[in-house]
Amino acid sequence: MKISLAEAASILGVTKETLRNWDRSGKLRPFRDPANNYRSYHLADVQALLERASETPATAEVGAGGSDGGTSDRETKRILARIHKIIRDSDGSSSIVERFDETTKLIFLKLHFERMQRSAEFSQSAHETDAKYAKRLKGEFNQAAKDRPEVFPERFSAIKLSNAALVAAAKALASVDLLGSKQDVKGLAYEEMIKNTFDKGDNQQFFTPAAVVQFMVGLMAPNLNRSVCDPACGTGGFLVELCKQGIPTKKIVGLEIDDRLAWVTGINLLIHGATNFQVDCLSNGGSLGEAGRKYHRTFEAIITNPPFGSDFTERKDLEQYILGKGKTSRRRGVLFVEKCLSMLKDGGVLAIVIDEGVLSLPSSRDVRELILAQADLLAVISLPETAFMPYASVNTSILILKKTSNANKASKQMTFFAAAESVGRKPNGDPEIEYDEDGSPSVVSDLPRILEAWRRFSEFGQLDQGTDDSIYLSDVRPASLRDGDNRLDFKFHHPSRMSAQIGLQQCRYPLKTLAELCDVRNESFVPSVDFPDQSIPYTGLAHIAPRVGQVKQVIVSGNSLKSSVKRYYRGDLLFAKMRPNLRKAAAIEFDSPGYASAECVVLTPKAADDGFPVIDLGLLSILLRSDQVYGQIIHLIAGIGRPRLALKDLLSVRLPVPPREHQRAFKDAFAKTKETYEGLRIEAKKLDETANEMELRAIDGVAESFLGRFA
Repeated sequence: MKISLAEAASILGVTKETLRNWDRSGKLRPFRDPANNYRSYHLADVQALLERASETPATAEVGAGGSDGGTSDRETKRILARIHKIIRDSDGSSSIVERFDETTKLIFLKLHFERMQRSAEFSQSAHETDAKYAKRLKGEFNQAAKDRPEVFPERFSAIKLSNAALVAAAKALASVDLLGSKQDVKGLAYEEMIKNTFDKGDNQQFFTPAAVVQFMVGLMAPNLNRSVCDPACGTGGFLVELCKQGIPTKKIVGLEIDDRLAWVTGINLLIHGATNFQVDCLSNGGSLGEAGRKYHRTFEAIITNPPFGSDFTERKDLEQYILGKGKTSRRRGVLFVEKCLSMLKDGGVLAIVIDEGVLSLPSSRDVRELILAQADLLAVISLPETAFMPYASVNTSILILKKTSNANKASKQMTFFAAAESVGRKPNGDPEIEYDEDGSPSVVSDLPRILEAWRRFSEFGQLDQGTDDSIYLSDVRPASLRDGDNRLDFKFHHPSRMSAQIGLQQCRYPLKTLAELCDVRNESFVPSVDFPDQSIPYTGLAHIAPRVGQVKQVIVSGNSLKSSVKRYYRGDLLFAKMRPNLRKAAAIEFDSPGYASAECVVLTPKAADDGFPVIDLGLLSILLRSDQVYGQIIHLIAGIGRPRLALKDLLSVRLPVPPREHQRAFKDAFAKTKETYEGLRIEAKKLDETANEMELRAIDGVAESFLGRFA
């Protein structure tokens, strides 16, 4: 009997990503469906693996060492928090970063003793005074640091704790078995400690959410078994993830402008078991400065999330860049695109997070020209604005580029495009969890689905498209771009935009802009000022249903509306310019005038010479909710958190205007269809009510049976 990937992962209690890694390592071999190449497994193989795993006792929980001699993740974190408190209480003037430094040194020293099989020597012996114990530990650390000068710069090569603090902290850590556990508790605990230190204060920019890190490493996995670099490595998140996913690399290199973070990256890699690696601190501009030039054409893969929120102003260094020559400053994120490509060997692959404006704004046209000239654009994956919240609100995309000297070749080249609405994080940074009918939790994220589609495209050059328009393929070469300042963003190349362009070109009716068909009614009021003691009919954004044109008018107190509103009348049309992807447009048929949110545009259809509207109000409402119109505006929507469409862009939308008799025929045809689907809705509602009544009777019947009335 064969089972799916999801079923196998559920039985084994692992993620689907882990199961795919086992596939690559040979731990559990799948079978491929020849029709779609999807994985499936023999149930017997999965059960056999589960039985073998059950023969090894799991790590114990809090308060006890694991049965394999190790310590649980939660216990390790608890002890590290205790050490942090010990250091804080002994030196109240120390900063959180300084306490992190000293805790890191102790963790390294404990691992050093364990790896040298001298674990017992980390503890204080019976004949040692506190002073001698502290002196011995400091000496051991000094020597270990001297043996690894590439990891320990001079200012981090000595323990700076007082003897009392060192003894108390070391005694707490002595009970932890960092290497003994089969789970990587030391790595998990250290990552938690890093996050709790550098996610606060001035260093927030150094962190990429774990889900994004895992996703990018997954995207790049086939290209990471070579020399890999992160030229803005921060605390080493991407490089550590290579170790966690068990990807065999030729060499790992981290480059960082901040010496503390470079040191943390080295320790982080050591703790996670990396062997062949180097971490270099590059002062005076970091990778973008003079020190970064020696890495030209060095690496076969680069994966990075460089700082892109500040300007680089070193005039001498700027002259070394195509994108910086003759300029007094340039955004760091822009220069990192060019720097990363220069660091790659021909055929090397780059995965980089960039500000989405680089792909769309006219000011970055030269960046896009450089990308298309020096590389094949393999993928553009748009991330939601919540991806880096609460520390940053910015629209970003992940680019995957392959360096090549023949980027503008004549043969057709398709680029993989995708957009994620969720990456498993709420705007406050907490995990976004949903529960199924059984109460089982799962992370809300589009990244696994996108990763699976990317792998299929990489292997077979095609997609299982279905009805999902958040993933598509497009040819992005300049010859294929008819307008738009060579834009490379997800919205510009979206199929709905291309389809709208073709539809307009092939339309048999005259085309008119919305400005030619409607006037804008702009009667503005502030109800709390203009109608303070009155109740008014009001329509907010929440009162307009997405896609279907249903609209409500509710009575509210004028005092409750502090912002401006717009007056509308029967025969007007409302269009929500905020979040226009929801396609909220509705014809007004209320007898009494009302007031709409200022986020709505109030349109009044213009009349022809005979006094009738040029286009029927109902048909206009339908068209404004259609793919034909959305395809014309998708690439014009701007804004973070509350994306909007500018009024001038809305009024520039072109619409077909059939003859009056054709409009009547279209309206009649729609009315018949509407009658059918509204009838189905009514029938479905009745069936749902009947089902609820049957359920309640069944519940009452069971209760009656328990009372013995039907014995």
